[in-house]
Amino acid sequence: MPESLVVKDPKYLGKFIAVDEDFNIIGYADSREELERELARKGYSITDYDIIYVPKSLKKDSESQ
Repeated sequence: MPESLVVKDPKYLGKFIAVDEDFNIIGYADSREELERELARKGYSITDYDIIYVPKSLKKDSESQ
């Protein structure tokens, strides 16, 4: 897992996201359980991804302005 992951799309705020070994977002949902069910339905194993929660509010990075 990288030290940091940049998520720029606001649709992910307040969601659980799943990333694969190349740090591509492979799914997102409102709850961890919902996300795990959806990924299992798509054929992913729990060992294929990591789940991260993206908070609804984030501090603005002064360097990215």
